Amino acid sequence: MMTRFMPWLMALALLLLLVAVPGCGDSRRAPTGGRVLMIGLDGAEWNLIRPMMAAGEMPNLAKLVSRGVSGDLMSLVPLQKSPAIWTTIITGKPPEEHGIRGFVDQVGGKPLTQNIRRVKALWNILSSTNRQVGVVGWLMSWPAEPVNGFVVSDYIQYQAAQTGRMENRTFPPGLYAEIKPLVRDWRAMTWEETSPFLSSPFDPATGDSSLVGRLSAIKWMVSADQSFADIAESLGRSEPWDFLAVYLRSMDTMGHLFWNYQNPEAYPPNLIDPDLLPYVKDTMRRDYRWIDGQIGRLVALADDKTTIIVCSDHGFVGGGGGGVRDHRAEGILVMVGPRIGRGEITGATVFDITPTLLAIFGLPRAEDMRGKVLWQAFDGTIRPDMFPDSITTYETGDGSEGGEGVASPVDKELIERLKSLGYIK
Repeated sequence: MMTRFMPWLMALALLLLLVAVPGCGDSRRAPTGGRVLMIGLDGAEWNLIRPMMAAGEMPNLAKLVSRGVSGDLMSLVPLQKSPAIWTTIITGKPPEEHGIRGFVDQVGGKPLTQNIRRVKALWNILSSTNRQVGVVGWLMSWPAEPVNGFVVSDYIQYQAAQTGRMENRTFPPGLYAEIKPLVRDWRAMTWEETSPFLSSPFDPATGDSSLVGRLSAIKWMVSADQSFADIAESLGRSEPWDFLAVYLRSMDTMGHLFWNYQNPEAYPPNLIDPDLLPYVKDTMRRDYRWIDGQIGRLVALADDKTTIIVCSDHGFVGGGGGGVRDHRAEGILVMVGPRIGRGEITGATVFDITPTLLAIFGLPRAEDMRGKVLWQAFDGTIRPDMFPDSITTYETGDGSEGGEGVASPVDKELIERLKSLGYIK
């Protein structure tokens, strides 16, 4: 498979000779080596996870928590939409600097896309230091950008993206032909396959059209995360990587539609459909259990030199009627690995993830990053005194000026999903 990457790798190697990243190569820095596996869980909520772990329902995440550090990850405040937060997580910059503030342009209503990002993501920085990176399903990753490795954009989950008319679904472009068999068509998912997520079996032949439509959402939610997990597992085994980032979204999307049904008496009657209740009262727990299974598959990619980080962009509380009104500012953070300590971590924010991961790779935090390195996460083998030199910025070389979102064949389907989740009207 690596022959496919050679032209791009040669081009990146030439680029490295021309554009030096400041601050690299100092022998006084923390020792490098090892890998990082990053799993992003949109909307993951401790108040559901912790009792489920205690009940033995999320054994894979529970094992990570027991072996490392964990705690709250404070989101952007006031609460913002997921694309803004995930871009902050992976850049260390606020939305007013990185340029991505939501799902769609507030004036024209067009979906925002990766090309409007005005700063480097962590995978760009690592690529420029000759680390090999992999990105699968990350929110706001289309058009797939050149990296020293591979990108599978979030747009592959949409049916329209699975046609020959769609470009830049992956980097390198030829990678799409190889991962296409792993991209699930949600329309082909059977109702029997939705059963693990339903509290009671549903027969669409006897259900009304409203129920069919609302429960069908489970199909595209599960199919997307299944595709991303399958692709990450496959490429994670077949391709070399120093950093692998995987994004799963169904904890958030399921939450917007079904969170209130866990405890329906706690919410206003207008937010509960009594016809839907028998089918989805346990859907959130079922999805969390299923996601825990995907975590187990992904963690199997890690060796004893791999640092694993699991985080969310925000928590979830429900009751708001959709969109950010359903969110809670406190998300989750779990870190485990050869240089990570054990116990509770406090004071972490979404700005801190990129600086902390840079430290794991022996690279300094840039002064123009708002966050801090989470020194308390480490076991003492990574310390502030190992980074005596400061760096002003990683924004060197050819940077992006940002711009407008790029139209694509998936725009209509994307907008319909956002409307169903209450993010746009």
